[in-house]
Amino acid sequence: MNTVRLEGEMAKKGLTKEIIVNAALEQIEKNGLSAFSLRNLAASLGVQVSSLYNHIEGQSDLLAEVGICAVNMLTGMEEAAIADKLRDEALFSLANAYRRFAGEHTELYRIIMGVHTLDIPLLESEAEKIVKPILRVISDYGIEGKRQIHYQRLLRSVMHGFFAHENSGGFSVSDIDKDASYRFSIECIAIRMRSEEEVIHENR
Repeated sequence: MNTVRLEGEMAKKGLTKEIIVNAALEQIEKNGLSAFSLRNLAASLGVQVSSLYNHIEGQSDLLAEVGICAVNMLTGMEEAAIADKLRDEALFSLANAYRRFAGEHTELYRIIMGVHTLDIPLLESEAEKIVKPILRVISDYGIEGKRQIHYQRLLRSVMHGFFAHENSGGFSVSDIDKDASYRFSIECIAIRMRSEEEVIHENR
């Protein structure tokens, strides 16, 4: 079946922005962000590249849409993980959900983490959603203001840093269980926040 015929069939079905975004998301997850191009995407949809521009402004616009989908996926997993949970239970559940998303959707996670280098303002503002469930968990310990921001940065650094090392094979020098190490890392933060919580209560 040639491209012209395929394009005709897609036109009949109705090429939409949603179809394009979903196809791009699937390609990026399967082949990686570095291999992604509008030419390959158009070929997979059986249309010409010019047909894509009826629905998107360009590759940056499309990556922003894919990134927003990724942000919503991660945020959804975070929110589901902490629903009806508080303090340590919520903290460990959120941390596990974050690591699971990064492991299962690594290419999408890279888009989220590369938001500043991609220079996509819309995606950058949307990515702030990821922080809200984290701040909610930290607030459970009574931590507010600047201290809350410090802990948010600490927790995100630990979760991201652990995954980055794990994904690159950085923990291969030891056979100690990585899950246990991850839990230990989060427990260190939990201990510090519980300690701060006690001080807050004593000073009230």
